[in-house]
Amino acid sequence: MIRLIALAIAGQLTFANDTADQKPAGELAQSKPNIILVLTDDMAWGELGMSGNPKIKTPNIDRLAKESLRFTNFNVAPTCAPSRAQIMSGKHEFSVGVTHTILDRKDLRDDITILPQIMKQGGYQTGMVGKWHLSSRNTGLTGKPLQPHKRGFDTAIYTDNQLGRFNPTLSNNGKKVKYKGYCGDVVFDEGIKWMESCSKDKPYFAYLATSIPHTPLAAPQRFKDLYAGAKLKNNEKTYYAMISAVDENVGKLMTWIASRKEDRETILIFMTDNGHAISGPDGAGHSRDGRLRKNGLYNFGFRGGKTQSWRGATCVPFLIRWPGVTASNTENNTLASGMDILPTFAEIAGVGIDDLGGQGVRLLPDIKGEKSNVTKDRLLFSHVGRWNASDLMETYKYRYVAIFNNRYRLTWGEKGHAELKDYLNDREEEKDIASEHPELVQRFKQEYEKWWEAAKTGMVNDLHQLKTGKIKRRKGGD
Repeated sequence: MIRLIALAIAGQLTFANDTADQKPAGELAQSKPNIILVLTDDMAWGELGMSGNPKIKTPNIDRLAKESLRFTNFNVAPTCAPSRAQIMSGKHEFSVGVTHTILDRKDLRDDITILPQIMKQGGYQTGMVGKWHLSSRNTGLTGKPLQPHKRGFDTAIYTDNQLGRFNPTLSNNGKKVKYKGYCGDVVFDEGIKWMESCSKDKPYFAYLATSIPHTPLAAPQRFKDLYAGAKLKNNEKTYYAMISAVDENVGKLMTWIASRKEDRETILIFMTDNGHAISGPDGAGHSRDGRLRKNGLYNFGFRGGKTQSWRGATCVPFLIRWPGVTASNTENNTLASGMDILPTFAEIAGVGIDDLGGQGVRLLPDIKGEKSNVTKDRLLFSHVGRWNASDLMETYKYRYVAIFNNRYRLTWGEKGHAELKDYLNDREEEKDIASEHPELVQRFKQEYEKWWEAAKTGMVNDLHQLKTGKIKRRKGGD
Protein backbone atom coordinates (compact mmCIF):
# COMPACT_ATOMS: atom_id res chain seq x y z
CA MET A 1 0.00 0.00 0.00
CA ILE A 2 2.88 2.38 0.80
CA ARG A 3 4.19 2.09 -2.76
CA LEU A 4 0.72 2.73 -4.19
CA ILE A 5 0.36 5.93 -2.16
CA ALA A 6 3.84 7.08 -3.15
CA LEU A 7 3.14 6.48 -6.83
CA ALA A 8 -0.21 8.23 -6.64
CA ILE A 9 1.26 11.30 -4.96
CA ALA A 10 4.06 11.28 -7.53
CA GLY A 11 1.36 11.29 -10.19
CA GLN A 12 2.50 7.99 -11.66
CA LEU A 13 -0.61 6.01 -10.85
CA THR A 14 -4.29 6.49 -11.54
CA PHE A 15 -7.20 4.51 -10.23
CA ALA A 16 -10.44 3.55 -11.82
CA ASN A 17 -13.31 4.44 -9.55
CA ASP A 18 -15.68 1.66 -8.66
CA THR A 19 -19.09 3.13 -9.48
CA ALA A 20 -21.14 0.05 -8.76
CA ASP A 21 -22.23 1.27 -5.33
CA GLN A 22 -22.64 4.96 -6.13
CA LYS A 23 -26.01 6.67 -5.73
CA PRO A 24 -27.81 8.43 -8.58
CA ALA A 25 -27.84 12.21 -8.33
CA GLY A 26 -31.56 12.21 -7.57
CA GLU A 27 -31.08 10.16 -4.44
CA LEU A 28 -28.34 12.50 -3.24
CA ALA A 29 -30.69 15.45 -3.56
CA GLN A 30 -33.45 13.69 -1.61
CA SER A 31 -31.33 12.90 1.43
CA LYS A 32 -28.66 15.40 2.29
CA PRO A 33 -25.85 13.70 4.25
CA ASN A 34 -24.42 14.76 7.56
CA ILE A 35 -20.90 16.17 7.16
CA ILE A 36 -18.08 15.92 9.72
CA LEU A 37 -14.89 17.79 8.89
CA VAL A 38 -11.88 16.97 11.09
CA LEU A 39 -8.95 19.39 10.80
CA THR A 40 -5.70 18.87 12.72
CA ASP A 41 -2.93 21.36 13.40
CA ASP A 42 0.71 21.12 12.19
CA MET A 43 0.92 17.61 10.76
CA ALA A 44 0.75 16.22 7.23
CA TRP A 45 1.43 13.11 5.12
CA GLY A 46 4.62 12.25 6.99
CA GLU A 47 2.73 11.85 10.26
CA LEU A 48 0.64 8.89 9.12
CA GLY A 49 1.63 5.25 9.33
CA MET A 50 -0.09 4.53 6.02
CA SER A 51 2.44 6.83 4.35
CA GLY A 52 5.37 4.69 5.41
CA ASN A 53 6.42 6.37 8.65
CA PRO A 54 8.05 3.48 10.55
CA LYS A 55 7.72 5.13 13.98
CA ILE A 56 4.32 6.82 14.11
CA LYS A 57 1.31 4.93 15.43
CA THR A 58 -1.92 5.98 13.71
CA PRO A 59 -3.96 2.78 13.22
CA ASN A 60 -7.34 4.50 13.15
CA ILE A 61 -6.49 7.18 10.60
CA ASP A 62 -4.77 4.47 8.56
CA ARG A 63 -8.00 2.46 8.64
CA LEU A 64 -10.01 5.51 7.65
CA ALA A 65 -7.62 6.02 4.72
CA LYS A 66 -8.33 2.49 3.50
CA GLU A 67 -12.07 3.14 3.72
CA SER A 68 -11.84 6.49 1.95
CA LEU A 69 -11.16 8.29 -1.28
CA ARG A 70 -7.75 9.94 -0.80
CA PHE A 71 -6.90 13.18 -2.57
CA THR A 72 -3.13 13.00 -3.04
CA ASN A 73 -2.59 16.48 -4.49
CA PHE A 74 -4.71 18.47 -2.07
CA ASN A 75 -3.12 21.78 -1.08
CA VAL A 76 -3.73 24.33 1.64
CA ALA A 77 -1.87 27.44 2.82
CA PRO A 78 1.57 27.00 4.43
CA THR A 79 0.34 28.15 7.87
CA CYS A 80 -2.62 27.79 10.26
CA ALA A 81 -5.02 30.74 10.07
CA PRO A 82 -4.62 31.17 6.29
CA SER A 83 -5.68 27.56 5.68
CA ARG A 84 -8.72 28.08 7.86
CA ALA A 85 -9.54 31.21 5.87
CA GLN A 86 -9.49 29.15 2.67
CA ILE A 87 -11.88 26.59 4.14
CA MET A 88 -14.31 29.16 5.50
CA SER A 89 -14.33 31.52 2.50
CA GLY A 90 -13.69 29.43 -0.61
CA LYS A 91 -11.05 32.01 -1.57
CA HIS A 92 -7.33 32.54 -1.25
CA GLU A 93 -6.54 33.74 2.25
CA PHE A 94 -5.06 37.05 1.06
CA SER A 95 -8.33 37.84 -0.72
CA VAL A 96 -10.16 37.71 2.60
CA GLY A 97 -7.66 39.68 4.68
CA VAL A 98 -5.67 36.88 6.31
CA THR A 99 -1.93 37.41 5.78
CA HIS A 100 -0.61 36.21 9.15
CA THR A 101 -1.47 34.08 12.16
CA ILE A 102 -1.32 36.94 14.69
CA LEU A 103 -2.64 40.44 15.35
CA ASP A 104 -5.64 41.60 13.32
CA ARG A 105 -4.02 40.17 10.19
CA LYS A 106 -5.58 36.81 11.05
CA ASP A 107 -9.09 38.30 11.06
CA LEU A 108 -11.36 36.84 8.38
CA ARG A 109 -12.98 39.87 6.76
CA ASP A 110 -16.50 40.41 8.04
CA ASP A 111 -18.19 41.42 4.79
CA ILE A 112 -18.34 37.97 3.19
CA THR A 113 -20.60 34.94 3.49
CA ILE A 114 -18.73 31.98 4.97
CA LEU A 115 -19.15 28.21 5.06
CA PRO A 116 -21.45 27.70 8.09
CA GLN A 117 -23.79 30.42 6.83
CA ILE A 118 -24.03 28.64 3.50
CA MET A 119 -24.69 25.30 5.19
CA LYS A 120 -27.50 26.88 7.21
CA GLN A 121 -29.02 28.13 3.96
CA GLY A 122 -29.05 24.49 2.89
CA GLY A 123 -30.99 23.44 5.98
CA TYR A 124 -28.03 22.18 8.00
CA GLN A 125 -27.55 22.36 11.74
CA THR A 126 -24.06 23.77 12.28
CA GLY A 127 -21.56 23.26 15.08
CA MET A 128 -17.86 23.59 15.65
CA VAL A 129 -15.49 22.59 18.42
CA GLY A 130 -11.84 23.54 18.61
CA LYS A 131 -9.48 26.06 17.05
CA TRP A 132 -11.05 29.00 15.19
CA HIS A 133 -8.03 31.28 14.68
CA LEU A 134 -9.83 33.85 12.53
CA SER A 135 -10.66 36.66 14.96
CA SER A 136 -8.49 38.85 17.17
CA ARG A 137 -11.46 40.99 18.21
CA ASN A 138 -15.24 40.89 18.32
CA THR A 139 -16.03 42.88 15.18
CA GLY A 140 -14.39 43.42 11.84
CA LEU A 141 -13.69 46.52 9.79
CA THR A 142 -17.33 47.01 8.76
CA GLY A 143 -18.63 46.43 12.27
CA LYS A 144 -19.93 42.91 11.77
CA PRO A 145 -19.10 40.08 14.20
CA LEU A 146 -16.05 37.87 13.75
CA GLN A 147 -16.76 35.14 16.32
CA PRO A 148 -17.86 31.79 14.90
CA HIS A 149 -21.13 31.60 16.85
CA LYS A 150 -22.15 34.88 15.23
CA ARG A 151 -21.07 33.85 11.73
CA GLY A 152 -23.28 30.85 11.10
CA PHE A 153 -22.42 28.23 13.70
CA ASP A 154 -25.40 27.40 15.90
CA THR A 155 -22.96 26.16 18.52
CA ALA A 156 -19.28 27.08 18.69
CA ILE A 157 -17.09 25.75 21.48
CA TYR A 158 -13.81 27.28 20.53
CA THR A 159 -10.47 28.85 21.26
CA ASP A 160 -9.05 31.48 18.97
CA ASN A 161 -5.63 29.83 18.77
CA GLN A 162 -3.80 27.69 21.31
CA LEU A 163 -5.01 26.74 24.77
CA GLY A 164 -4.08 24.77 27.88
CA ARG A 165 -3.46 21.16 27.00
CA PHE A 166 -5.23 19.77 30.08
CA ASN A 167 -8.54 21.01 31.51
CA PRO A 168 -8.78 23.79 28.90
CA THR A 169 -11.03 26.82 28.98
CA LEU A 170 -12.99 27.45 25.78
CA SER A 171 -15.66 29.87 24.70
CA ASN A 172 -19.08 28.23 24.41
CA ASN A 173 -21.06 30.64 22.26
CA GLY A 174 -19.25 33.52 23.96
CA LYS A 175 -19.28 32.17 27.50
CA LYS A 176 -16.02 30.93 29.01
CA VAL A 177 -16.32 27.32 30.17
CA LYS A 178 -13.66 25.10 31.70
CA TYR A 179 -13.63 21.52 30.42
CA LYS A 180 -12.08 18.49 32.04
CA GLY A 181 -9.54 16.29 30.30
CA TYR A 182 -7.00 16.48 27.51
CA CYS A 183 -7.68 19.18 24.93
CA GLY A 184 -7.78 16.72 22.02
CA ASP A 185 -10.32 14.54 23.83
CA VAL A 186 -12.46 17.59 24.61
CA VAL A 187 -12.79 18.49 20.93
CA PHE A 188 -14.12 15.08 19.95
CA ASP A 189 -16.16 14.45 23.11
CA GLU A 190 -17.94 17.78 22.89
CA GLY A 191 -18.34 17.37 19.15
CA ILE A 192 -20.04 14.01 19.60
CA LYS A 193 -22.28 15.43 22.34
CA TRP A 194 -23.37 18.21 20.00
CA MET A 195 -24.08 15.82 17.14
CA GLU A 196 -26.12 13.61 19.46
CA SER A 197 -28.20 16.65 20.40
CA CYS A 198 -29.03 17.46 16.79
CA SER A 199 -32.46 16.81 15.37
CA LYS A 200 -32.64 13.82 13.04
CA ASP A 201 -35.07 15.74 10.88
CA LYS A 202 -32.26 17.86 9.44
CA PRO A 203 -28.65 17.11 8.49
CA TYR A 204 -25.78 18.55 10.47
CA PHE A 205 -22.37 19.98 9.63
CA ALA A 206 -19.78 19.46 12.38
CA TYR A 207 -16.38 21.12 12.21
CA LEU A 208 -13.90 19.55 14.64
CA ALA A 209 -10.63 21.46 14.60
CA THR A 210 -7.95 20.29 17.00
CA SER A 211 -5.23 22.63 18.26
CA ILE A 212 -2.79 19.71 18.30
CA PRO A 213 -0.12 18.51 17.57
CA HIS A 214 0.86 22.21 17.38
CA THR A 215 2.99 23.42 20.28
CA PRO A 216 2.90 23.66 23.27
CA LEU A 217 3.81 19.99 23.37
CA ALA A 218 2.00 17.87 25.95
CA ALA A 219 0.19 14.54 25.86
CA PRO A 220 -1.28 11.98 28.28
CA GLN A 221 1.33 9.53 29.51
CA ARG A 222 -0.25 6.54 27.80
CA PHE A 223 0.50 8.06 24.42
CA LYS A 224 4.01 9.08 25.40
CA ASP A 225 4.61 5.49 26.47
CA LEU A 226 4.02 4.39 22.87
CA TYR A 227 7.29 6.05 21.91
CA ALA A 228 9.37 5.32 24.99
CA GLY A 229 11.80 3.13 23.07
CA ALA A 230 11.77 5.04 19.78
CA LYS A 231 14.92 6.70 18.50
CA LEU A 232 13.48 10.17 18.76
CA LYS A 233 14.26 13.35 20.68
CA ASN A 234 12.02 13.98 23.68
CA ASN A 235 10.10 16.75 21.96
CA GLU A 236 9.62 14.52 18.90
CA LYS A 237 8.26 11.74 21.11
CA THR A 238 5.71 14.12 22.59
CA TYR A 239 4.79 15.45 19.14
CA TYR A 240 4.13 11.91 17.91
CA ALA A 241 2.25 11.14 21.14
CA MET A 242 -0.09 14.06 20.44
CA ILE A 243 -0.74 12.68 16.96
CA SER A 244 -1.54 9.27 18.44
CA ALA A 245 -3.97 11.02 20.78
CA VAL A 246 -5.70 12.53 17.74
CA ASP A 247 -5.71 9.09 16.14
CA GLU A 248 -7.45 7.49 19.13
CA ASN A 249 -10.15 10.14 18.92
CA VAL A 250 -10.61 9.60 15.20
CA GLY A 251 -11.16 5.94 16.02
CA LYS A 252 -13.66 6.88 18.72
CA LEU A 253 -15.51 9.07 16.23
CA MET A 254 -15.62 6.27 13.64
CA THR A 255 -17.01 3.87 16.25
CA TRP A 256 -19.65 6.40 17.23
CA ILE A 257 -20.71 6.93 13.61
CA ALA A 258 -21.00 3.15 13.11
CA SER A 259 -23.21 2.86 16.18
CA ARG A 260 -25.73 5.42 14.97
CA LYS A 261 -28.97 4.27 13.39
CA GLU A 262 -29.89 7.06 11.01
CA ASP A 263 -31.64 7.20 7.66
CA ARG A 264 -29.10 9.60 6.19
CA GLU A 265 -25.44 8.87 5.51
CA THR A 266 -22.57 10.67 7.21
CA ILE A 267 -19.60 12.04 5.29
CA LEU A 268 -16.39 11.91 7.31
CA ILE A 269 -13.43 14.00 6.16
CA PHE A 270 -9.97 14.09 7.70
CA MET A 271 -7.44 16.73 6.68
CA THR A 272 -4.61 18.81 8.11
CA ASP A 273 -3.88 22.53 7.94
CA ASN A 274 -0.28 22.70 6.67
CA GLY A 275 3.03 20.84 6.59
CA HIS A 276 4.56 19.37 9.70
CA ALA A 277 6.31 21.51 12.30
CA ILE A 278 7.52 21.60 15.87
CA SER A 279 7.71 25.33 16.53
CA GLY A 280 8.34 25.75 12.81
CA PRO A 281 9.95 23.61 10.12
CA ASP A 282 13.31 23.66 11.86
CA GLY A 283 11.93 21.71 14.80
CA ALA A 284 10.81 18.97 12.43
CA GLY A 285 14.27 18.84 10.90
CA HIS A 286 14.08 21.13 7.87
CA SER A 287 16.74 23.66 6.94
CA ARG A 288 15.87 27.13 5.69
CA ASP A 289 16.03 25.80 2.12
CA GLY A 290 13.44 23.16 2.97
CA ARG A 291 15.73 20.15 2.80
CA LEU A 292 15.34 17.54 5.51
CA ARG A 293 18.40 17.11 7.68
CA LYS A 294 19.83 13.66 8.35
CA ASN A 295 17.93 13.19 11.60
CA GLY A 296 14.81 15.13 10.60
CA LEU A 297 11.34 13.68 11.03
CA TYR A 298 9.97 11.50 8.26
CA ASN A 299 8.20 13.67 5.68
CA PHE A 300 7.20 11.20 2.97
CA GLY A 301 10.06 12.39 0.79
CA PHE A 302 8.70 15.92 0.54
CA ARG A 303 10.91 18.99 0.68
CA GLY A 304 9.76 21.68 3.07
CA GLY A 305 7.51 22.06 6.08
CA LYS A 306 5.20 24.66 7.56
CA THR A 307 5.88 28.30 6.46
CA GLN A 308 7.96 27.25 3.45
CA SER A 309 7.31 27.21 -0.29
CA TRP A 310 7.94 23.61 -1.26
CA ARG A 311 5.38 20.87 -1.50
CA GLY A 312 5.86 19.66 2.05
CA ALA A 313 4.37 22.97 3.24
CA THR A 314 1.08 22.75 1.37
CA CYS A 315 0.29 19.20 0.19
CA VAL A 316 -1.75 17.57 2.96
CA PRO A 317 -3.96 14.51 3.46
CA PHE A 318 -7.59 14.88 2.45
CA LEU A 319 -9.48 11.68 3.18
CA ILE A 320 -13.20 11.51 2.46
CA ARG A 321 -15.48 8.59 3.33
CA TRP A 322 -19.02 8.84 1.99
CA PRO A 323 -20.83 5.48 2.17
CA GLY A 324 -22.45 4.58 -1.12
CA VAL A 325 -20.70 7.38 -2.99
CA THR A 326 -16.92 7.13 -2.57
CA ALA A 327 -15.20 3.84 -3.37
CA SER A 328 -12.95 2.54 -0.58
CA ASN A 329 -9.18 2.62 -0.87
CA THR A 330 -9.02 4.75 -4.01
CA GLU A 331 -6.95 7.80 -4.85
CA ASN A 332 -7.45 10.95 -6.86
CA ASN A 333 -4.58 13.09 -8.20
CA THR A 334 -6.68 16.16 -9.05
CA LEU A 335 -4.96 19.44 -8.18
CA ALA A 336 -7.28 20.42 -5.33
CA SER A 337 -7.28 23.16 -2.71
CA GLY A 338 -8.70 24.16 0.63
CA MET A 339 -10.64 26.77 -1.36
CA ASP A 340 -12.60 23.92 -2.94
CA ILE A 341 -14.27 22.81 0.29
CA LEU A 342 -16.85 25.60 0.41
CA PRO A 343 -18.17 25.18 -3.15
CA THR A 344 -18.17 21.41 -2.77
CA PHE A 345 -20.13 21.52 0.47
CA ALA A 346 -22.47 24.12 -1.01
CA GLU A 347 -23.30 21.78 -3.88
CA ILE A 348 -23.96 18.92 -1.47
CA ALA A 349 -26.21 21.24 0.54
CA GLY A 350 -27.99 22.43 -2.60
CA VAL A 351 -27.02 26.08 -2.19
CA GLY A 352 -26.14 28.28 -5.16
CA ILE A 353 -23.04 30.43 -4.62
CA ASP A 354 -22.39 31.91 -8.06
CA ASP A 355 -22.83 35.42 -6.67
CA LEU A 356 -20.12 35.05 -4.02
CA GLY A 357 -17.13 35.41 -6.33
CA GLY A 358 -15.48 32.26 -5.02
CA GLN A 359 -12.11 31.03 -6.22
CA GLY A 360 -12.55 27.34 -5.44
CA VAL A 361 -13.78 24.52 -7.65
CA ARG A 362 -16.55 22.02 -6.93
CA LEU A 363 -14.97 18.64 -6.24
CA LEU A 364 -18.22 16.66 -6.16
CA PRO A 365 -17.59 15.10 -9.60
CA ASP A 366 -14.17 13.91 -8.40
CA ILE A 367 -15.74 12.53 -5.25
CA LYS A 368 -18.37 10.65 -7.30
CA GLY A 369 -15.85 9.35 -9.83
CA GLU A 370 -17.09 11.56 -12.66
CA LYS A 371 -15.27 13.96 -14.97
CA SER A 372 -13.51 16.60 -12.89
CA ASN A 373 -14.41 20.28 -12.86
CA VAL A 374 -10.74 21.08 -12.27
CA THR A 375 -9.15 22.17 -15.53
CA LYS A 376 -5.70 21.02 -16.61
CA ASP A 377 -4.45 24.62 -16.68
CA ARG A 378 -5.38 25.35 -13.06
CA LEU A 379 -2.77 27.36 -11.17
CA LEU A 380 -2.52 27.62 -7.38
CA PHE A 381 -0.60 30.30 -5.52
CA SER A 382 1.10 29.84 -2.16
CA HIS A 383 2.63 32.68 -0.17
CA VAL A 384 3.73 32.49 3.43
CA GLY A 385 2.79 36.13 4.13
CA ARG A 386 3.94 36.86 7.69
CA TRP A 387 5.61 40.17 6.89
CA ASN A 388 6.61 41.88 10.11
CA ALA A 389 4.43 44.91 9.43
CA SER A 390 1.91 45.96 6.80
CA ASP A 391 4.22 48.54 5.24
CA LEU A 392 6.70 45.75 4.43
CA MET A 393 4.49 43.57 2.23
CA GLU A 394 6.29 44.49 -0.98
CA THR A 395 9.66 43.49 0.49
CA TYR A 396 8.21 40.02 1.16
CA LYS A 397 6.72 39.65 -2.32
CA TYR A 398 9.11 36.87 -3.34
CA ARG A 399 9.78 35.28 0.05
CA TYR A 400 8.62 31.65 0.34
CA VAL A 401 6.30 31.78 -2.66
CA ALA A 402 5.09 29.05 -5.01
CA ILE A 403 3.05 28.96 -8.20
CA PHE A 404 2.13 25.49 -9.39
CA ASN A 405 -0.01 23.49 -11.76
CA ASN A 406 -0.65 19.76 -11.82
CA ARG A 407 3.01 19.01 -12.58
CA TYR A 408 5.36 21.97 -12.25
CA ARG A 409 6.09 24.18 -9.24
CA LEU A 410 7.94 27.49 -9.41
CA THR A 411 9.29 28.37 -5.98
CA TRP A 412 11.08 31.20 -4.29
CA GLY A 413 12.78 30.39 -1.00
CA GLU A 414 13.93 32.72 1.73
CA LYS A 415 16.35 34.61 -0.53
CA GLY A 416 14.00 35.24 -3.42
CA HIS A 417 15.62 33.11 -6.15
CA ALA A 418 13.14 31.29 -8.42
CA GLU A 419 13.51 27.60 -9.23
CA LEU A 420 11.28 25.35 -11.33
CA LYS A 421 10.65 21.75 -10.28
CA ASP A 422 8.84 18.85 -11.91
CA TYR A 423 7.33 17.72 -8.64
CA LEU A 424 5.56 14.72 -10.12
CA ASN A 425 8.86 13.14 -11.14
CA ASP A 426 11.08 14.81 -8.54
CA ARG A 427 9.18 14.55 -5.27
CA GLU A 428 12.11 15.92 -3.26
CA GLU A 429 12.21 18.98 -5.56
CA GLU A 430 15.98 18.77 -5.96
CA LYS A 431 16.56 19.50 -9.65
CA ASP A 432 16.04 23.04 -10.91
CA ILE A 433 14.80 22.74 -14.50
CA ALA A 434 14.13 26.45 -15.09
CA SER A 435 16.71 26.60 -17.88
CA GLU A 436 14.92 23.77 -19.68
CA HIS A 437 11.53 25.50 -19.63
CA PRO A 438 12.14 29.26 -19.91
CA GLU A 439 8.73 29.94 -21.47
CA LEU A 440 6.93 28.18 -18.63
CA VAL A 441 8.97 30.08 -16.05
CA GLN A 442 8.13 33.35 -17.77
CA ARG A 443 4.42 32.49 -17.91
CA PHE A 444 4.35 31.54 -14.24
CA LYS A 445 6.10 34.77 -13.31
CA GLN A 446 3.63 36.80 -15.35
CA GLU A 447 0.71 35.01 -13.73
CA TYR A 448 2.20 35.66 -10.32
CA GLU A 449 2.55 39.39 -10.99
CA LYS A 450 -1.12 39.59 -11.95
CA TRP A 451 -2.16 37.49 -8.98
CA TRP A 452 -0.13 39.57 -6.50
CA GLU A 453 -1.65 42.84 -7.62
CA ALA A 454 -5.16 41.39 -7.38
CA ALA A 455 -4.48 39.73 -4.03
CA LYS A 456 -3.34 42.98 -2.45
CA THR A 457 -6.80 44.48 -2.95
CA GLY A 458 -8.21 41.86 -0.57
CA MET A 459 -5.67 42.40 2.21
CA VAL A 460 -8.14 44.59 4.05
CA ASN A 461 -6.48 44.41 7.44
CA ASP A 462 -3.09 45.45 6.07
CA LEU A 463 -4.68 48.14 3.90
CA HIS A 464 -6.55 49.51 6.91
CA GLN A 465 -3.31 49.84 8.86
CA LEU A 466 -1.66 51.61 5.93
CA LYS A 467 -4.63 53.95 5.51
CA THR A 468 -4.83 54.89 9.19
CA GLY A 469 -1.07 54.92 9.76
CA LYS A 470 -1.54 52.65 12.77
CA ILE A 471 1.02 50.05 11.80
CA LYS A 472 1.27 47.06 14.13
CA ARG A 473 4.75 45.57 14.14
CA ARG A 474 5.77 42.13 15.26
CA LYS A 475 9.01 42.22 17.22
CA GLY A 476 11.73 39.62 16.94
CA GLY A 477 11.35 38.14 13.48
CA ASP A 478 8.56 36.74 11.39
